[in-house]
Amino acid sequence: MGVSFSANSHEDAFSAIPKRVWFNGSTALKEGQGLCYNWDVGSAAAADGRRANHVEVCTILNAPYFAGVADEVYAAVTGGQFITINLPGSYCNIWSNASTTIGVGVVTCSSDTTNTGIFKYAGFPGRGTATPLQTINRATVAGVCFAYLQVGKQSGLVDLITAAVAGGAVTAGVHGITILDTVGQAVLTGADVTFTVADGTIPYLKKGFRCIVDAGDSYDFIMTVNGIQLDGSTAQVTIILDDVSDEDHIEWTMGDWYERARSGATVT
Repeated sequence: MGVSFSANSHEDAFSAIPKRVWFNGSTALKEGQGLCYNWDVGSAAAADGRRANHVEVCTILNAPYFAGVADEVYAAVTGGQFITINLPGSYCNIWSNASTTIGVGVVTCSSDTTNTGIFKYAGFPGRGTATPLQTINRATVAGVCFAYLQVGKQSGLVDLITAAVAGGAVTAGVHGITILDTVGQAVLTGADVTFTVADGTIPYLKKGFRCIVDAGDSYDFIMTVNGIQLDGSTAQVTIILDDVSDEDHIEWTMGDWYERARSGATVT
Protein backbone atom coordinates (compact mmCIF):
# COMPACT_ATOMS: atom_id res chain seq x y z
CA MET A 1 0.00 0.00 0.00
CA GLY A 2 1.69 3.21 -1.18
CA VAL A 3 2.09 6.59 0.50
CA SER A 4 -0.96 8.89 0.42
CA PHE A 5 -0.74 12.68 0.14
CA SER A 6 -4.48 13.29 0.08
CA ALA A 7 -6.11 15.93 2.28
CA ASN A 8 -7.28 13.30 4.76
CA SER A 9 -4.06 11.26 4.75
CA HIS A 10 -3.48 12.12 8.42
CA GLU A 11 -6.66 10.15 9.12
CA ASP A 12 -6.45 7.05 6.94
CA ALA A 13 -2.94 6.68 5.45
CA PHE A 14 -0.59 3.99 6.73
CA SER A 15 2.74 5.17 8.16
CA ALA A 16 5.02 2.78 6.31
CA ILE A 17 8.75 2.80 5.57
CA PRO A 18 9.03 1.57 1.97
CA LYS A 19 12.10 0.15 0.25
CA ARG A 20 12.50 -0.92 -3.35
CA VAL A 21 14.18 -4.34 -3.61
CA TRP A 22 14.67 -7.22 -6.02
CA PHE A 23 12.65 -10.36 -5.25
CA ASN A 24 14.70 -13.40 -6.32
CA GLY A 25 11.75 -15.78 -6.46
CA SER A 26 9.28 -16.53 -9.24
CA THR A 27 6.21 -17.00 -7.04
CA ALA A 28 3.27 -14.68 -6.42
CA LEU A 29 3.30 -12.65 -3.20
CA LYS A 30 0.51 -11.68 -0.83
CA GLU A 31 0.19 -8.17 0.55
CA GLY A 32 1.90 -8.28 3.93
CA GLN A 33 3.82 -11.50 3.26
CA GLY A 34 7.13 -11.56 5.11
CA LEU A 35 10.43 -11.77 3.21
CA CYS A 36 14.08 -12.16 4.16
CA TYR A 37 17.30 -10.79 2.70
CA ASN A 38 19.30 -13.08 0.43
CA TRP A 39 22.19 -12.76 2.87
CA ASP A 40 24.60 -15.19 1.16
CA VAL A 41 24.14 -14.27 -2.52
CA GLY A 42 27.33 -14.24 -4.57
CA SER A 43 30.84 -15.18 -3.48
CA ALA A 44 31.28 -15.36 0.29
CA ALA A 45 34.71 -13.71 -0.05
CA ALA A 46 33.33 -10.66 -1.86
CA ALA A 47 31.52 -7.59 -0.55
CA ASP A 48 28.17 -7.78 -2.34
CA GLY A 49 25.52 -5.06 -2.03
CA ARG A 50 22.83 -7.46 -3.22
CA ARG A 51 22.77 -8.91 0.30
CA ALA A 52 21.04 -5.71 1.43
CA ASN A 53 18.58 -5.25 -1.46
CA HIS A 54 17.75 -8.74 -2.75
CA VAL A 55 14.99 -10.59 -0.89
CA GLU A 56 13.55 -14.08 -1.01
CA VAL A 57 10.82 -16.14 0.64
CA CYS A 58 11.50 -16.98 4.28
CA THR A 59 13.27 -20.24 5.15
CA ILE A 60 14.90 -21.58 8.31
CA LEU A 61 18.27 -20.65 6.76
CA ASN A 62 17.56 -16.97 6.08
CA ALA A 63 15.25 -16.45 9.09
CA PRO A 64 17.86 -14.39 11.00
CA TYR A 65 17.76 -11.81 8.17
CA PHE A 66 14.13 -10.62 8.09
CA ALA A 67 13.75 -7.75 5.61
CA GLY A 68 10.10 -6.66 5.71
CA VAL A 69 6.71 -7.40 4.14
CA ALA A 70 5.39 -7.01 0.60
CA ASP A 71 3.51 -3.71 0.33
CA GLU A 72 0.91 -5.09 -2.12
CA VAL A 73 -0.08 -8.19 -4.08
CA TYR A 74 2.46 -9.23 -6.72
CA ALA A 75 1.71 -11.69 -9.51
CA ALA A 76 4.18 -14.46 -10.21
CA VAL A 77 7.04 -13.48 -12.54
CA THR A 78 9.54 -16.05 -13.77
CA GLY A 79 13.09 -15.02 -12.88
CA GLY A 80 12.17 -12.47 -10.22
CA GLN A 81 10.97 -8.85 -10.14
CA PHE A 82 11.32 -5.48 -8.47
CA ILE A 83 8.94 -5.06 -5.54
CA THR A 84 8.43 -2.66 -2.65
CA ILE A 85 8.60 -3.91 0.91
CA ASN A 86 7.62 -2.19 4.14
CA LEU A 87 10.55 -2.23 6.56
CA PRO A 88 10.54 -2.86 10.32
CA GLY A 89 9.16 0.25 12.00
CA SER A 90 6.26 0.41 9.56
CA TYR A 91 2.57 0.56 10.40
CA CYS A 92 1.14 -1.57 7.61
CA ASN A 93 -0.72 -4.73 6.66
CA ILE A 94 0.76 -8.13 7.45
CA TRP A 95 -0.47 -11.45 6.02
CA SER A 96 -2.01 -13.09 9.09
CA ASN A 97 -3.37 -16.52 9.93
CA ALA A 98 -4.17 -15.69 13.55
CA SER A 99 -7.01 -14.27 15.58
CA THR A 100 -5.74 -10.92 16.85
CA THR A 101 -6.89 -8.27 19.31
CA ILE A 102 -5.70 -4.72 18.91
CA GLY A 103 -2.63 -4.06 21.06
CA VAL A 104 -2.60 -7.54 22.62
CA GLY A 105 0.31 -9.96 22.17
CA VAL A 106 2.39 -10.42 19.05
CA VAL A 107 2.49 -12.50 15.88
CA THR A 108 5.73 -13.51 14.19
CA CYS A 109 6.59 -14.28 10.59
CA SER A 110 6.96 -17.99 9.77
CA SER A 111 9.96 -19.53 8.02
CA ASP A 112 8.77 -23.12 7.47
CA THR A 113 7.71 -24.19 3.98
CA THR A 114 4.04 -24.62 4.93
CA ASN A 115 3.58 -21.12 6.35
CA THR A 116 6.43 -19.12 4.80
CA GLY A 117 5.89 -15.41 5.25
CA ILE A 118 2.66 -15.84 7.23
CA PHE A 119 2.24 -14.24 10.66
CA LYS A 120 0.59 -16.99 12.72
CA TYR A 121 2.40 -17.82 15.96
CA ALA A 122 4.07 -15.66 18.62
CA GLY A 123 7.86 -15.56 18.56
CA PHE A 124 10.60 -13.50 20.16
CA PRO A 125 10.34 -9.70 19.96
CA GLY A 126 12.25 -7.79 17.30
CA ARG A 127 12.49 -7.77 13.53
CA GLY A 128 10.05 -10.24 12.03
CA THR A 129 7.52 -9.85 14.84
CA ALA A 130 4.47 -7.58 14.69
CA THR A 131 2.17 -6.00 17.24
CA PRO A 132 -1.43 -6.30 15.96
CA LEU A 133 -3.29 -3.01 15.66
CA GLN A 134 -6.55 -4.55 14.49
CA THR A 135 -9.03 -6.89 16.13
CA ILE A 136 -9.77 -9.47 13.46
CA ASN A 137 -10.03 -13.25 13.19
CA ARG A 138 -7.81 -14.61 10.43
CA ALA A 139 -7.29 -18.00 12.09
CA THR A 140 -9.55 -19.90 9.68
CA VAL A 141 -8.87 -17.99 6.47
CA ALA A 142 -5.62 -16.02 6.15
CA GLY A 143 -5.84 -12.34 5.25
CA VAL A 144 -4.40 -8.93 6.00
CA CYS A 145 -4.17 -7.46 9.49
CA PHE A 146 -3.02 -3.94 10.29
CA ALA A 147 0.02 -4.09 12.57
CA TYR A 148 3.25 -2.47 13.71
CA LEU A 149 6.41 -4.19 12.46
CA GLN A 150 8.76 -4.24 15.41
CA VAL A 151 12.37 -3.03 15.25
CA GLY A 152 15.43 -4.05 17.27
CA LYS A 153 17.31 -7.32 17.06
CA GLN A 154 16.27 -10.05 14.65
CA SER A 155 13.58 -12.27 16.20
CA GLY A 156 14.71 -15.33 14.24
CA LEU A 157 11.06 -15.87 13.14
CA VAL A 158 9.13 -19.06 13.97
CA ASP A 159 9.17 -22.42 12.22
CA LEU A 160 6.54 -25.15 12.49
CA ILE A 161 7.57 -28.80 12.61
CA THR A 162 4.73 -31.22 11.89
CA ALA A 163 6.35 -34.51 12.84
CA ALA A 164 5.26 -37.93 11.67
CA VAL A 165 3.68 -40.01 14.44
CA ALA A 166 6.45 -42.56 13.82
CA GLY A 167 8.89 -40.03 15.27
CA GLY A 168 12.53 -39.67 14.26
CA ALA A 169 15.00 -36.84 13.68
CA VAL A 170 13.75 -33.48 12.41
CA THR A 171 15.34 -30.25 11.16
CA ALA A 172 14.65 -26.93 12.87
CA GLY A 173 15.84 -23.35 12.62
CA VAL A 174 18.97 -22.27 14.49
CA HIS A 175 17.33 -19.08 15.78
CA GLY A 176 13.83 -18.05 16.82
CA ILE A 177 11.09 -20.33 18.12
CA THR A 178 10.30 -23.79 16.78
CA ILE A 179 6.66 -24.88 17.11
CA LEU A 180 6.30 -28.64 17.65
CA ASP A 181 3.27 -30.50 16.28
CA THR A 182 2.38 -33.89 14.77
CA VAL A 183 0.48 -34.90 11.65
CA GLY A 184 -3.22 -34.64 12.51
CA GLN A 185 -2.20 -33.66 16.06
CA ALA A 186 -2.01 -37.39 16.83
CA VAL A 187 0.07 -38.94 19.61
CA LEU A 188 3.55 -40.25 18.83
CA THR A 189 3.45 -44.00 18.32
CA GLY A 190 6.81 -45.11 16.93
CA ALA A 191 9.69 -43.20 18.53
CA ASP A 192 10.74 -39.90 20.04
CA VAL A 193 11.03 -36.85 17.79
CA THR A 194 14.63 -35.64 18.12
CA PHE A 195 16.67 -32.60 17.23
CA THR A 196 20.23 -31.61 18.15
CA VAL A 197 20.74 -27.90 18.76
CA ALA A 198 24.02 -26.81 17.19
CA ASP A 199 26.30 -24.53 19.19
CA GLY A 200 25.65 -20.89 18.46
CA THR A 201 27.91 -18.62 16.42
CA ILE A 202 26.45 -15.25 17.47
CA PRO A 203 26.56 -14.00 21.09
CA TYR A 204 23.14 -13.79 22.76
CA LEU A 205 21.41 -15.73 20.00
CA LYS A 206 18.01 -16.93 21.26
CA LYS A 207 16.31 -20.24 20.56
CA GLY A 208 12.99 -21.55 21.82
CA PHE A 209 10.81 -24.65 21.54
CA ARG A 210 7.02 -24.70 22.05
CA CYS A 211 4.78 -27.78 21.93
CA ILE A 212 1.22 -27.37 20.62
CA VAL A 213 0.18 -31.03 20.74
CA ASP A 214 -0.28 -33.76 23.35
CA ALA A 215 2.40 -36.23 22.24
CA GLY A 216 0.98 -39.03 24.40
CA ASP A 217 2.58 -41.06 27.17
CA SER A 218 4.97 -43.22 25.15
CA TYR A 219 7.21 -40.82 23.25
CA ASP A 220 8.34 -37.20 23.45
CA PHE A 221 9.97 -34.33 21.59
CA ILE A 222 13.59 -34.44 22.79
CA MET A 223 16.08 -31.67 22.02
CA THR A 224 19.76 -32.36 22.70
CA VAL A 225 21.71 -29.26 23.71
CA ASN A 226 25.07 -28.18 25.09
CA GLY A 227 23.63 -26.01 27.83
CA ILE A 228 23.30 -24.78 31.39
CA GLN A 229 20.00 -24.98 33.32
CA LEU A 230 18.14 -22.07 34.89
CA ASP A 231 20.15 -22.35 38.13
CA GLY A 232 23.22 -21.18 36.20
CA SER A 233 25.45 -24.15 37.03
CA THR A 234 23.78 -27.53 36.33
CA ALA A 235 24.48 -28.93 32.88
CA GLN A 236 21.55 -29.10 30.50
CA VAL A 237 21.78 -31.99 28.04
CA THR A 238 18.17 -32.50 26.94
CA ILE A 239 14.95 -30.51 26.70
CA ILE A 240 11.86 -32.76 26.76
CA LEU A 241 8.42 -31.53 25.66
CA ASP A 242 5.31 -33.71 25.41
CA ASP A 243 2.22 -31.64 26.14
CA VAL A 244 0.38 -28.56 24.90
CA SER A 245 2.10 -25.33 26.02
CA ASP A 246 5.35 -27.00 27.12
CA GLU A 247 8.04 -24.44 26.29
CA ASP A 248 11.74 -23.78 26.84
CA HIS A 249 13.96 -20.81 25.87
CA ILE A 250 17.75 -20.84 25.66
CA GLU A 251 20.37 -18.21 24.82
CA TRP A 252 23.89 -18.71 23.47
CA THR A 253 26.50 -16.96 25.60
CA MET A 254 29.98 -17.71 26.93
CA GLY A 255 30.24 -20.94 24.95
CA ASP A 256 27.01 -22.54 26.21
CA TRP A 257 23.26 -22.44 25.68
CA TYR A 258 21.95 -20.90 28.91
CA GLU A 259 18.35 -21.72 29.79
CA ARG A 260 16.38 -18.47 30.20
CA ALA A 261 12.77 -19.65 30.67
CA ARG A 262 10.87 -22.91 31.13
CA SER A 263 7.19 -23.84 31.34
CA GLY A 264 6.06 -27.46 31.53
CA ALA A 265 9.17 -28.81 29.83
CA THR A 266 11.51 -31.30 31.54
CA VAL A 267 15.28 -30.82 31.35
CA THR A 268 18.15 -33.13 32.22
